[in-house]
Amino acid sequence: MKKILLFTYLFCITLSINAQDLVSKIPKDAKAVISIKGKNITELVSIAEFENSKVGKLLLEELLRSTDGKVSNLNELGIDLNRNFYYFMQSDSLGFKHNFLVPLKNKTGFESLMPERQKEKIIMDGDLSYFVDPYDSMVTMWDSNALIVSILQETNSYDAYSYNDYNIEEAPAVVVEEIEEIEETVEPEPAEEEVIESTEQSYNDYYEKRRKEREAKQLEANKLLIAHAKTTMMGNYASGSILKNTVYLKAVGKSKDEAVAWIGDFSNLYSDILRQASYGLGTSYLGLYSGLENFYGNMSITSKLNFQEEQVSLKTSYVMSSEMSKYMEAMYDGKMNSDFFNYFNEDKMLGYFSVNASTQGVLEAYPDMVASMFKNYEDDEVAAFVPIGMRVLSLLLDEEGAARILRGDMLFVLTEMKERELSYTTYEYDENYERTEVTKTKKETLPGFLMMVTSSEEDMFRKLMDIAVKESRGEVTLNANGIYQLNTNELPFSLNVMFKDNTILLGTSSEDMLAISRGKFNSKVGGMHKKLIKKNSSAIYVNGQEIAATFPREIMPNDIKKRIDFVAENTRDVVFKTSKIKNNTLEGEMILNTPEKGHNNSLAYFLNMINALID
Repeated sequence: MKKILLFTYLFCITLSINAQDLVSKIPKDAKAVISIKGKNITELVSIAEFENSKVGKLLLEELLRSTDGKVSNLNELGIDLNRNFYYFMQSDSLGFKHNFLVPLKNKTGFESLMPERQKEKIIMDGDLSYFVDPYDSMVTMWDSNALIVSILQETNSYDAYSYNDYNIEEAPAVVVEEIEEIEETVEPEPAEEEVIESTEQSYNDYYEKRRKEREAKQLEANKLLIAHAKTTMMGNYASGSILKNTVYLKAVGKSKDEAVAWIGDFSNLYSDILRQASYGLGTSYLGLYSGLENFYGNMSITSKLNFQEEQVSLKTSYVMSSEMSKYMEAMYDGKMNSDFFNYFNEDKMLGYFSVNASTQGVLEAYPDMVASMFKNYEDDEVAAFVPIGMRVLSLLLDEEGAARILRGDMLFVLTEMKERELSYTTYEYDENYERTEVTKTKKETLPGFLMMVTSSEEDMFRKLMDIAVKESRGEVTLNANGIYQLNTNELPFSLNVMFKDNTILLGTSSEDMLAISRGKFNSKVGGMHKKLIKKNSSAIYVNGQEIAATFPREIMPNDIKKRIDFVAENTRDVVFKTSKIKNNTLEGEMILNTPEKGHNNSLAYFLNMINALID
């Protein structure tokens, strides 16, 4: 008996928790859903901590002003900040419906935010209260537990608000019928004033009719939007809520992320967008959509934001169709050149950007991909020409030869931000306004970098560079160490170019290039960076602390200098990476590392940074 009572008790608690979560009000067919977990956020930064921050104080000041002193803290808003907030989007023949679901503790707090003139517009419908913005197609509805704001985005409404309203040709013309001749009596023509008055009346009647039509259409759209908001608040859907959508449930999982954004089947979403965009332009888009469906069918995107103790991460997963995945895998089936790691030192860099692609894969996959997109296009000429054109392009290309010139892998390393003295030309004028050309100098902070790309065509490289030396009139030179140097007025620094170990190198440091050429460069690359560069299709690494430390402070005011110093002391590194495709899925992630000390967690870190930087 005790077990039965315990089970019943737990079951009731579960029902109570589920009833509080507004996710059950989102329909199963929602095209996009964003959730923000209020409890997770308030555990990281309490409401009191936020109110004591500079941003929080500014917000409270605005609340006091806008509510005439009725609301002095966030708890008086009537919003339950410890529950989950949601946005979801739907589409139908009217357009796109954007919906915001906000959990409430009570109606009183929320209603206290409204000015008296707004309260007069509130309509009561049982437990529901709502008002309508008749011009922006927006409904705000609430009860004691939740609030919804539904906004209709009409994408095919140009027929109602037509530019032809301002085109005289579309306005009704004043028709003067021929006057029958009876014997030899001719009726006198109407006076000019009468014609003008009649014309103006016709125009007025026409525009009045158009206005009434628009108002009637807007009224009908608002009625439908009100009904939609009511249905959402009740959550009684025939097909069930989003909790019945297995694709959504699998995508969001059971993680403890602070925010999750999900976009469902792209093929349906593209269909709606194309249908709305092509309204009145015929059905030719349908063939194009059929081609796009091969690539975007069953494709979805999920992004998860997580604030951990010492880092912020934003993970994004792209689930592709098999057709799209086939082409993308070929394009990014690259191999990173391990020799790149011999040419830079992680202790003397500010960051890097790497691409691990396949030139051959791109050139082989792209023509087939474009041809497949247009194969069902209803325009016969386009449907015939695009596949033929792509086939001709494929025949003309030597994919393997192009891959020997540039394989597709690339690494760009930012080595320094250095203040340099630059010369520039300007003009000075005497008392007779005679102009004299003068050369001056100025100091600028400029980057130093090294870029590396893989190539197997050393002979072609040298022939092209020798032509540049011959034809550049001294802007390109070759020194005794086999390094080409480019000096031009268009660039604020010299560029050094050379070929070594199947690699084309281009950099700003002649000393580093010479050391690389002689095999004496002091390279150092740890396992973390090697893995990041080699295992991903693309990667970006930024050493934020080092970059912030390079900011010139000499000419800065003391208050700005203190802020920059705070940023330098409290900034760590940032990583952006995109994985290789696996199981039709491409994953991307942004990681921002935060200091170990001085901040309770990464969300508090952001709040502290804002406090330090804001006036």
